[in-house]
Amino acid sequence: MSILSYLKFDMTEDFDRERFERDLHDMFELAQHQPGFQWAEMGPSMTTPNVYLIVSEWDEVDQVRAWEHVEEHEGIAHVWEPRYREPLLHRRFVPWVRPQP
Repeated sequence: MSILSYLKFDMTEDFDRERFERDLHDMFELAQHQPGFQWAEMGPSMTTPNVYLIVSEWDEVDQVRAWEHVEEHEGIAHVWEPRYREPLLHRRFVPWVRPQP
């Protein structure tokens, strides 16, 4: 069963957007080599400029948990935590597959 991971980063006004986006892309590159990774989409919110959203799909929830503890991933997370305006929102969902008629 696959798992969707949803993250919402609500950043302070003074965050370094260019560096943050570069770090997001670096984490995407690293995630592509993690067991169970399927795909990810990320980018700024259409309604709130300092909010960034990431949705990714993984084969198993344990693989998402393992990814959260990869040293490089944890390091980047700690760099940006002081710039969160609100706590990081992280949700996991089971994708709904539309039944065939």
